[in-house]
Amino acid sequence: MGFVRLSPDGRRFVVGPDDAPFTPWGFNYDHDAEGLLLEDYWDKDWPRVEEDFREMKALGANVVRIHLQFGKFMDAANAPNNAALARLADLLTMAEQTGLYLDLTGLGCYHKKDVPAWYDAMSEKDRWDAQARFWQAVAKTCADSPAVFCYDLMNEPVLAGAGKKETEWLLGEFGGKHFVQRISLDLAGRSRQEVAKAWVDHLVAAIRKHDRRHLITVGVIPWAHVFPNAKPLFYSPEVGRNLDFVSVHFYPE
Repeated sequence: MGFVRLSPDGRRFVVGPDDAPFTPWGFNYDHDAEGLLLEDYWDKDWPRVEEDFREMKALGANVVRIHLQFGKFMDAANAPNNAALARLADLLTMAEQTGLYLDLTGLGCYHKKDVPAWYDAMSEKDRWDAQARFWQAVAKTCADSPAVFCYDLMNEPVLAGAGKKETEWLLGEFGGKHFVQRISLDLAGRSRQEVAKAWVDHLVAAIRKHDRRHLITVGVIPWAHVFPNAKPLFYSPEVGRNLDFVSVHFYPE
């Protein structure tokens, strides 16, 4: 299993010593039929995870998107959960054995009841620092594994509107999950580009302390293709300069 990387021209993914083309193709693996998230059952029902991976491989997948929940991986702002990191290491080993790459999407707060109260009470700066420690811990665990396709900083991050102060980090519920969260509650005179770039750069730097090899991205909805006056944000050249690629989320009707 080779490490996936960008081609020399930065336009495609390649793998192996011969730069063979690599086309990601696979599944979101975020919750089961009962709505349980992976961390809710990967300790007590590991054989089910193994079976699911074998099935996804048999169906032709080469990538599985895993959604890591912040509250399961951080016991405090500066204290990663070692048991969760050990289980993540087990998942990497299984992925290597199965021949599946992982898109590791982080900082999930999908179940509001599992979000630590101390996390929601933080200032923007302290919250970003806690997010950076999350990614440092994950990157340190994953750095040597060829099974990592990419680190995906957060699922579809959003910002507060211009001139508007928000009070909730999480946006609305969808199917019992909070898939989207804000990275800032108040622009405080800054442009959206300034805030997004500062956040991306802060988390990328945290990952690169331990892993300079694997790709980094952030998954976003391309609002500029939906609303006529919208402008690209996370996938703009200014904000995304330190990302290796941007994962664009389309939802066809």
